[in-house]
Amino acid sequence: MKRRRVVAATIALTCAVTCACVRKKDPPWVSPPADAARGEPTLQGEPARIKRATAAPVIDGKLDDAAWGSATALGPLVKPGDGAEDHASPVDGFARMTWDDAKLYIAFVVKDGAAGSPFGRDDVDPHLWEKSSAVELMIQPGDPGDNKGYYEIQIDVAGAVFDTRWDDYNTPIADGPDGKRFGHMDWSCKAERAVSRGDGRYYAVEIALPWSAFAGGRAASPPKAGDVWRVNLYTFRDGQRHALAWSPIRRQGNFHKASRFGRVRFE
Repeated sequence: MKRRRVVAATIALTCAVTCACVRKKDPPWVSPPADAARGEPTLQGEPARIKRATAAPVIDGKLDDAAWGSATALGPLVKPGDGAEDHASPVDGFARMTWDDAKLYIAFVVKDGAAGSPFGRDDVDPHLWEKSSAVELMIQPGDPGDNKGYYEIQIDVAGAVFDTRWDDYNTPIADGPDGKRFGHMDWSCKAERAVSRGDGRYYAVEIALPWSAFAGGRAASPPKAGDVWRVNLYTFRDGQRHALAWSPIRRQGNFHKASRFGRVRFE
């Protein structure tokens, strides 16, 4: 009996070692960059410098293009309420951003090991914030010093998109035939997007937004080199019970507070 136990223990140990050895190694682009630009210091200090891409990345959910290697890293993501880092959060991660004359490119890497979504890629404006693991962008063209004319874009791990345009802080919200209408939901960001998953350890989202989606506002789109825009980035899951931000809100409102969006300068 004792011998059988020893043999069984040996087999179990061998299996564990074998599984550990064959576990796929994460690609290098999953690791948080050491030189990432923090969001909150850009509110009063210098904006984050967004480098121009020399070649557009392929939108396939993998940050292995040269464009991402030279793109500006944005992070770490922090708690929205107090700005504290939380690397134990299930939505811990970072982002990268670059641009050219045609599009704005954003990518997220999120260390969510149990990411999920009940939605389909082609569902129209589903409420991702209620049920999905997702990333979110708030974009205010220009740096006008108010809360007017901003855009909200959410993309979840299924590739589903919720996008809308807001006139002012959380305005308008109205009743519609199919429930609440949040902002101008007829607006479309026309996002090209792709998601990849890393064996239950992370997911990555690549996004390409055409500048034409932001045309007609107070700021030129596409921007010129030197122009400053307001941007905030979020990751969330579980009805936003778990959420992180690039620039913390510090209880001065909700995710829509433009004065708490970070500032980026296109170069």
